[in-house]
Amino acid sequence: MACAGVCKGWAKHATLINNCYPINSGETGPRSSELSYLLFYANSKPAKLTKCGVYLEKRVITDVKKRRKQDTEVSLQIIKALLEACHKNLNLFSKNIVKIITASLSTSDIDLVACATSVFITFCKYYDGSTLGVDTEFTEIYEGLIELLAKYATIKESDSNDERRCRFIGIHALQSAITSDALHSTSAKVQLQHIVPAILYNLIDDLNRLETLQNADHELVNSDSTGRLRRFSANITTISVEDNTNLAYNCLKQLFTMSNPSYINYSLGSVFNFLEDTAMWTQSNFIISLASTILSSLKQLEALPTGSSPTPKKVSLVKILSFILSGDTPLVGFSILEVLDCLLRLLLSSLKNSDGINDDDNITDSNESDLLICQQLTSCIGGLATHIYYANQISDIIEYIIQRLRINPEPIDQSQQGSSHSSIIEGYPLSELRKTLLKCLDIVVRTNKESEIRHSEITRCEVPVEVFHSSIDLCMDEDLGVRIAYAQVLARFLDNGNMPRELKEVDSTQLTYFNKPAIYFLNSLHVSLYQYAMLKNSQPADHVALLSLLRALLVRFRADQIIRGVPVVFKLQSEAKDESLESFAQQRALASVILLYFRDIASVLDIPKLHEYIDGVQAERMDKRQWSTYINAISSENNINDTNLLKSFEEEVLDENNCTLQPVDFWLDRQTIVSMLCQHKELIDIGGKDLEVRLMTEWKPEEGFESVKQEGYRIRSSRILENDRPRITITSFTTLEDSSGDLPKASIKVENLKDALANNDLSEHDTSVASDIESSNTFMGERKKKIKNDNKKSDINAFLHSLGTKNASSTTSLVNPPYRT
Repeated sequence: MACAGVCKGWAKHATLINNCYPINSGETGPRSSELSYLLFYANSKPAKLTKCGVYLEKRVITDVKKRRKQDTEVSLQIIKALLEACHKNLNLFSKNIVKIITASLSTSDIDLVACATSVFITFCKYYDGSTLGVDTEFTEIYEGLIELLAKYATIKESDSNDERRCRFIGIHALQSAITSDALHSTSAKVQLQHIVPAILYNLIDDLNRLETLQNADHELVNSDSTGRLRRFSANITTISVEDNTNLAYNCLKQLFTMSNPSYINYSLGSVFNFLEDTAMWTQSNFIISLASTILSSLKQLEALPTGSSPTPKKVSLVKILSFILSGDTPLVGFSILEVLDCLLRLLLSSLKNSDGINDDDNITDSNESDLLICQQLTSCIGGLATHIYYANQISDIIEYIIQRLRINPEPIDQSQQGSSHSSIIEGYPLSELRKTLLKCLDIVVRTNKESEIRHSEITRCEVPVEVFHSSIDLCMDEDLGVRIAYAQVLARFLDNGNMPRELKEVDSTQLTYFNKPAIYFLNSLHVSLYQYAMLKNSQPADHVALLSLLRALLVRFRADQIIRGVPVVFKLQSEAKDESLESFAQQRALASVILLYFRDIASVLDIPKLHEYIDGVQAERMDKRQWSTYINAISSENNINDTNLLKSFEEEVLDENNCTLQPVDFWLDRQTIVSMLCQHKELIDIGGKDLEVRLMTEWKPEEGFESVKQEGYRIRSSRILENDRPRITITSFTTLEDSSGDLPKASIKVENLKDALANNDLSEHDTSVASDIESSNTFMGERKKKIKNDNKKSDINAFLHSLGTKNASSTTSLVNPPYRT
């Protein structure tokens, strides 16, 4: 009851609270006018909420002990009103509210329990769980309250009506806990350990009821399935078993629909523990229905709208990802190709968004953000090559990106080839897609090259040249930008000029040692380069790219490239000489590229005579004004990365002196160049006696692949095998007195096996090496390996010497072992 003049000495908050209690015995709720004043006071002075909470807590605990039911109900209504009016400052008195609810639930009066549950439902509506896990005392009290409510949801009473009502109250309270933000706090595991069993306990009274509810949900898929649920009210006294089952079923769905994905594990763990504790594994129909309900309730992740504009958040996230993938810290345990696939899909999505921006005020900012996102995603793809986690990692990355290039998206007639650049793939122009992917490929190759230089040969990830075989046709793409971008990637991949010497030696053996895929790649590339040089729509940038590719092949394969490439280059010269090209400008450019290629050969192989000859031809052409204005006279100055794609041969109508272009009439003499090349030791070692014949052979494009088939069945050794043959050093084990020819030949036993093998090898060695030495050729990089092999053989010989020999007259043998003598 309200105080009648006895509260004058109390604090104001206590006076205002006490005035809310009814004066007359017939009143059941708080006095409305006094309650309104209390709420105004609490809103005006939020700091007083803590004192109000403490006072109400003390009063409720006292009233519960003294069984003052009416005052306790009024206190619960007052605290509920304060909670709804001052929920923005809930944390100031949340601990007192939980204690009040717990104290009210400790009674055996079901009406008080219903009132306390109503307060808890309101509390869960506004509480955000920010103090859970932070305030230890509050966390323990709240977890205890959840456990107490779970007990009400599974209570057993003699009166079935009271039991159903208590369960109804408890399940409703747990439903509020499920929908509350407090479930997503650090105490979620403890809460779910009490909530999940209580919900499932109300589903096993009728094992077929769960399947019935699930079927009803399928029938009402387009309607509100919650219409059959009864809303909670403290005045409801008649509850059926079906009401509780329906409510528990709805709670189960809400639990797995609204749960944080990281907490689903806790929920499933509690489900399995309940089935284990209640021995429900034998009820297969119920288990299946339960599993079906859980799976259908799991919330699917929603993808971002494809048309969403870039935000600073997206840009920052992509930058973070780029930093992680390109950082110095290795990331062990994630799938490279899965990450690559995800990055490529995000990149394609960003390209689509940037291409589909409408004209509005924010178009500039949006374009800049899209461009930045694409650049960072490209950097992320390159970052996948920073750390090597398995042997074929870089090869897999390159092959996967090449597959996305759509080299042959669909058969195209010759008459339609001119429109291939406008093809649309996945809603994006094919040419732009290829340029973007080639840029990603270029970053991967560059990152791998830099990693090879920094790291030792042990951690090197070798990439075979044939991984690019399926992409060679891009040399003839209709789009100039695609052709140049591909040439940049391939030239960077092939060029190992900056690599350490020991790594160059390993690369140069790809063709020297029999490697059919590499030979097939090289011959296929020669055919493609021939077609590339003869393109009718070629531009000056194409000829710079052609020179870069020829130079890269020369640096990579050295003698093998010269032997196979010189006939192709002279075939191009004959085509230019016969004026098979569209214009004199193209002829002059191709002739200049061919001359610079032979100058590169002279520099790489260090052939002074060839260098002088090339300089003479170049000077003659310069004097006759037959040098292309688009090709720099210095080979190294023709950088494909600095090529101007806007230049065209159509612009070169007059030379530098405004005179009509003169066709080239001073050509390289093939016989002169071949004679110089045939005098070089490295070429002789690789080409053998038929070197001149191979260099002078007339190369035909249609026969470009026939050499692959011929070499595929010819086993060729390109090393001097004499120093690599395992042998045993000859050791004299007979004395001078025993060296007479009259002495009988000693029998071969364990102790003299070493010496017998040495004698046999002496007679066989001369003939075997003589037969091998003709076909065994070497290259300069093998010297260091030979020294290592000789050192190993010296160690083996020293070890065999240390074994020693026994007297030939020893009776120990395989038949008579030492332990029998």
